[in-house]
Amino acid sequence: MIEKLEQIDRSLFLWLNGKHAPALDVCMYYVSAIFIFTPLFIWWFYEAYKLMNARKLFVMIVMMGLVIVLADQSSNRVKHAVQRYRPTHNIEIGPQVHIVNGYKGGQYGFFSGHAANTFGIAMFVYLMFKGKKRIFRMIPFIWAILTSYSRIYLGVHYPSDIFVGMCTGLLWGFLMYRLADWLTVKYVGNDESAN
Repeated sequence: MIEKLEQIDRSLFLWLNGKHAPALDVCMYYVSAIFIFTPLFIWWFYEAYKLMNARKLFVMIVMMGLVIVLADQSSNRVKHAVQRYRPTHNIEIGPQVHIVNGYKGGQYGFFSGHAANTFGIAMFVYLMFKGKKRIFRMIPFIWAILTSYSRIYLGVHYPSDIFVGMCTGLLWGFLMYRLADWLTVKYVGNDESAN
């Protein structure tokens, strides 16, 4: 059963990774770097600033930072415990993998830190803006999906790496938001007046 799942995972990876084009190579390389989304992060911060008092905003920022730390450390610990080679480092399929700019990532890839981090932030932001329109709240998930897909496109993660990273990130995002919400109600107060 496990072998069958791995075979499906590998086949799906090769199919997705094989759908490439020169223009997409450039795009996905930078999407994966995340820093190009800085204007998006600034926009979220500004929207949160308008909605919350300074103390609540501070708690939310600290807890979002904690989401990143927990998601990233979970990924790193599991990577080194499981030691599953990335597609780019897998000698069986390595020559078939489309890579961009010689980028191969670290040796181990299970599970994706990019997926864990982006979906963790997406869940946290989605819950944080519960009063906003649904389309606004879905933007973080579009960002997380695009970033996660870029990791398959670049050949450094299997779909299962992304799936487990996504689930881990969603869990951390949900738990840390619930904790942040509890902390603000108990210690900060529920005053939503803007700064």
